[in-house]
Amino acid sequence: MFQSFYTGLSGMLSFSRSLDNVSNNIANMNTPGFRGADSFYRSLSQGSGSSNPGAGVEISGLGFRFANGEIRQTGNSTDLAINGMGFFTLLKNGETLFTRSGQFTFNDKGILVERSSNAAVAVLNSANQPGVLDLSSYRQIAAKPTTKVNFSGNLSTGSTAAHEIASITTYNKLGEEVKLKTKFEKHTTIPGAWTVTITKDDGTAVHSGEIRFSADGTPTSGFNSLSFDLKDSYGGNTPVKFEFGNPGDFNKSTSISTGTTSSLVAKVEDGAPAGSLQDVTFDEGGVVKLRYSNGVSKDGPALALMEINNKDALQQVDGAVFRLVGKSEAIIGQAGKAGFGAIATKSLELSNVDLSKEFADMIIIQRGYQASSKILNVANSMLDQLFENTRGR
Repeated sequence: MFQSFYTGLSGMLSFSRSLDNVSNNIANMNTPGFRGADSFYRSLSQGSGSSNPGAGVEISGLGFRFANGEIRQTGNSTDLAINGMGFFTLLKNGETLFTRSGQFTFNDKGILVERSSNAAVAVLNSANQPGVLDLSSYRQIAAKPTTKVNFSGNLSTGSTAAHEIASITTYNKLGEEVKLKTKFEKHTTIPGAWTVTITKDDGTAVHSGEIRFSADGTPTSGFNSLSFDLKDSYGGNTPVKFEFGNPGDFNKSTSISTGTTSSLVAKVEDGAPAGSLQDVTFDEGGVVKLRYSNGVSKDGPALALMEINNKDALQQVDGAVFRLVGKSEAIIGQAGKAGFGAIATKSLELSNVDLSKEFADMIIIQRGYQASSKILNVANSMLDQLFENTRGR
């Protein structure tokens, strides 16, 4: 009889702890990346004899639910969610942590961190291992010199006037802007030949040469390009090539009779001044996209995702952050690759807590707690009856 007091009390304590867990689930229903948990009960044994009843119950631990939560757009470029399998990898104090919460930001040192834990968000380094994303090495981008200008359109053989293309913007190796003017004049003695004069917009001579076209109107081999140097303010040279197309290619430059009007235009294929970092975004593969003030865009490293085969080996560290404490294989990879979900940009994965399940669990917990407390009441009544009997009543 006395054991029933402790058995009923163990039930009340276990259901109370289970209610604590349910309340925590509900309280975190809007916490990004939060994983709901279930309470595991374990029967307490009183002894090895088969005639002995159990000694009650206790909470043996929690089991986390790792089903995906709802993904919601936020518009913040550093908010990321995984649509599928995998965990974001975090690095803190020499320890590797895991989370589904993609609420990231760049700290004052330019390192991408997870907001709640302040742990660094890992990216894949050159050895395909987790490393820290530090923007300090990406703040500036060097000037990119112009190396090629392609021409397309027609130089009309029926025109007697020169054809000019002004303000062709190029850059030398120092990133200095050089605006070029190109003048085309039909050769008076050689059929299909054009004299080309290249100057700066201020009239300073840069280069002169000749291009030729065959009878079909396409460029002649050996006379279909011009090469020259752009000088910079320190006396250095940057080689540039003007390309007019190949023999038989009507998609680039041509020279046929179209009246008195020529339509030849220039397209600068490369070149940019030095630039500073303006914007950082991510794509579906978790690749860092860097955009600079000079219009140049480049790719940085990709986020390091990990998939844990045995998720029971994960232990909650804080909020939506976990560490690996049991035996399990941790597979490293990139979003969008085999075994990993894609990145949903400017979005967050919400908690996977299901309110309807939590309410159902609360009802069961309440009934269990009432039943356990009833055991104490009945045992107390029986004990009172026993005492009454010993008094001879």
